[in-house]
Amino acid sequence: MERCHNKVTQFVARGYGYKEVSLPCGSTGVLGQRLLCNECIMRAEKEFPQGWRHVPGDICKHGRYIGDDNGPDYLCPECEMGDEDFEEECSQQGINVIR
Repeated sequence: MERCHNKVTQFVARGYGYKEVSLPCGSTGVLGQRLLCNECIMRAEKEFPQGWRHVPGDICKHGRYIGDDNGPDYLCPECEMGDEDFEEECSQQGINVIR
């Protein structure tokens, strides 16, 4: 996902109050999460209609968590084998595929 030039504001606890911290969209926030502006979130929702757990693109079209840029790469059997091959192999082994 390309970086835009918008700023994202976070509110960080400071004593009994808070302070505002503005960082560039796409950077890492104060708690380690990726910061996205509203425009980038709307663009990501169109590109990844299946949603995401931590960052856009970490869930495949079948709804399985496949990892993100900084972690391990998990494999989705349907993505790797193709949908028809996966269903055929499951039916040969007596496994019902629920959609």
